[in-house]
Amino acid sequence: MKKRVIILIIICLIIAGAFFIINKSLNKYNYEIEKISEYKYYRYKENNNYGVIDKDGNKIINATYSGVVIPNLDKDIFICYNGKEGIVLNSKGEKLFSEYEKVMPIKLKNVADALNYEKSVLIYYKDGKCGLMDFKGRKITKNVYESIENLQPTEGKLLVSKDNKKGVIDIKGNILVDTKYDVVSSDNYFNEDEDYKKSGFIIENITDDGHRYGYVDYKGKTILEVKYNEIMRLPRKDKKDVYLIASENGKFGLYNNTKEILKKDYQDIIYSETTNCVIFQKNQKYGVANLNGKIIIEPKNEELIDDGVYFYAKSGTENIVYDVYGNKVNMNFNRRIYNTSNENYRISTILNNNITYYGVINKNDTQIVSEKYRYIEYLFDNYFIAKNDEGKLGIINDKEETIFELKYESLQKIKDKNIIQTNDSDGIIEFYSKKLEKVASVKTSRLNAEIDQLGGFGTETASNYSLNIKDDYLIINSENNKIYLNNDGEIIQDISTIQDKKFPDNIKNYKKIWINSDDVYYSSEEQ
Repeated sequence: MKKRVIILIIICLIIAGAFFIINKSLNKYNYEIEKISEYKYYRYKENNNYGVIDKDGNKIINATYSGVVIPNLDKDIFICYNGKEGIVLNSKGEKLFSEYEKVMPIKLKNVADALNYEKSVLIYYKDGKCGLMDFKGRKITKNVYESIENLQPTEGKLLVSKDNKKGVIDIKGNILVDTKYDVVSSDNYFNEDEDYKKSGFIIENITDDGHRYGYVDYKGKTILEVKYNEIMRLPRKDKKDVYLIASENGKFGLYNNTKEILKKDYQDIIYSETTNCVIFQKNQKYGVANLNGKIIIEPKNEELIDDGVYFYAKSGTENIVYDVYGNKVNMNFNRRIYNTSNENYRISTILNNNITYYGVINKNDTQIVSEKYRYIEYLFDNYFIAKNDEGKLGIINDKEETIFELKYESLQKIKDKNIIQTNDSDGIIEFYSKKLEKVASVKTSRLNAEIDQLGGFGTETASNYSLNIKDDYLIINSENNKIYLNNDGEIIQDISTIQDKKFPDNIKNYKKIWINSDDVYYSSEEQ
């Protein structure tokens, strides 16, 4: 009996150990991007120099520096510069990390935001080499690198160089790509749940025969060796599978992770995002394969394109329309069908006398809006923007009823908002809510109206009118007024509910100075 108990204990320990190893392996690459829990510190400017104030407007670091970087507004770590030389101070004004030759923040590349630094790690230099450490000065890596920088567009992954070769580490110090390549770049894979965490790496060496490419996944596993002339990752939102198009000696193939699902036997392979298939060329003919490697349209076509939800092929004198399964579709070759963000509606077009006319069909392929408009775009709910033969814009519904008369010079849905903006020939700009109720109107000169049309929106400003688009609201600025709208276009009466909690307009007697999206400071001086 005692022997059985011992054996059972041993088995349990083995199982527990296996779970521990598996869990540790899974968590190894699961780094966390630090969140700022409280905005405590801000840059301020005085007499053309910079210092630091706290959230109550108290001076923490006097404005005696040509520049100040606060990598994390929740941490009392400030890199203060006079020229190129920087020192690290805390909120008590004490000098930190003086045992190192220098300490630097890591700037995020191509990030248009005031919080554009790594929020949990710094670079330290010693004996002419650099390493990674946290904000408490604990070393994450040894000082073995010639350089460390952000690997755009990925926060949390760092491009490092050693012996003039490039590699990648993460902010936990995990080596993702060994430092043995001439160039390393992100594949730019993105999903909304994990941002760029699961992005992999295109690796590159320069040889006597030219550039050669390979691929490493986000865990550091080599998927393709460095021997290809070209590599591209398909922009699919797969969480496990990586699909790659690669060419070698002028021949293209398709890979699912390390598995070759289309042999390198093609002159070209192009991914069709709308159909989730690939168009390939073989012996000067074109065909289509799905991502399982199955040929669904044989390579016998002199021409083949994807346009909307179908493929259009020319084989000899025959014009053929195919669906995504390779079935022939009995449809006019000059007709196109496009998906919208609403699965109940699709935009249809027909080419007639070299003019493209637009209509709408429903999910049962029934024509619900006739193909007589010069342009149609899905708006929201059951509404569409439509353009007539005179080039005027308006709004119709799915019963082809006119909701807004087709009379506007421009009419558009403001990006990421359920707000409609119209502009007529008299330079009157109007704003409508999701309920299609007018909520604001701005009178501009004809010239200024044209400036707004051509210049786009956001912070683009005409002489007497501008828009300021925020995540949760929109500000309409005119000469004598400001109107605040929520994302559905309803007027916000109490603007205190939407004031910027991160960078308030005023801190004590300091006023926020917003130069651009990544340059914000405070000042008590008149600007």
